[in-house]
Amino acid sequence: MSKSKMLVLVGALLLVGVVLNGCSPNTSKMGPSAGPVASNNATSNKIGTAVGDTAPDFQLAGLDGAQLKLADLHGRPAVLIFWTAWCPTCKEEAPHFNALAAKYEPNGVRVVGINIQDSPARTEGGVKDFGIQYRVVRDPDANMTRRYKVAGTPTIIFLDRNGVVRYFGNELPADYSARLDALLANGV
Repeated sequence: MSKSKMLVLVGALLLVGVVLNGCSPNTSKMGPSAGPVASNNATSNKIGTAVGDTAPDFQLAGLDGAQLKLADLHGRPAVLIFWTAWCPTCKEEAPHFNALAAKYEPNGVRVVGINIQDSPARTEGGVKDFGIQYRVVRDPDANMTRRYKVAGTPTIIFLDRNGVVRYFGNELPADYSARLDALLANGV
């Protein structure tokens, strides 16, 4: 086999590996960033995605063209859901995210789906196919996805009223109601 064909084959295999790794199984990333809401509201001055870090800034457009910035979420807790239209786990989890949005958006929690690198048409198709009932914005070049260190979809991040990360994982935590109730009650 020629050297150029071998490079193409290796490149194709790497691409397949990246695509297959992109849609994560229904497992949570346990570790320091997936811990419970901090009772002492501890925060670091660091920008990052570990629990206690201030979330990185972003500005993304929705399918309607309306812009959403991190600053728009300040003052209310938020749930960020990174997803792709080709992810079967994202589709499977969508009803749970819809239930969360139906219960908590009226209480002031912002729920935002962040579609990663799908075309506008594919994003719209995913919204319809998954039955998504909360706001969706697009990360067309995955810049925000990289800044937020997303590894697998779905990735769920809870932010407090000040944009501080309070949960980071690949599944909705079983105790999400208690976590969101605490974020609403604590004024954090």
